[in-house]
Amino acid sequence: MSKPNLNNLLQQKAELEARIQQTKNREIAEERKRDTRRKILAGAYVIKLADNDLKKLGKELIAAGMLEPRDYTLFGVANDFNDFDSNRLALI
Repeated sequence: MSKPNLNNLLQQKAELEARIQQTKNREIAEERKRDTRRKILAGAYVIKLADNDLKKLGKELIAAGMLEPRDYTLFGVANDFNDFDSNRLALI
């Protein structure tokens, strides 16, 4: 193989690898968008199941170990839960 042809092939290879990576990145970004959409819809459904009572939902999430203290204010719950039975989970 002549030198110029080898250089052309290496350049084409690099361009194809770049296109492959761009396509992979685009697919990853699209899947992240779909996952976010699923989470939004599932969250909306759970809020609806809790009759839009975010405080009640926040307590349920804490009991399930799914809510971090930094997120308590999002649900309007205090930092102590002495009046909440953490052994009971019921949205309905």
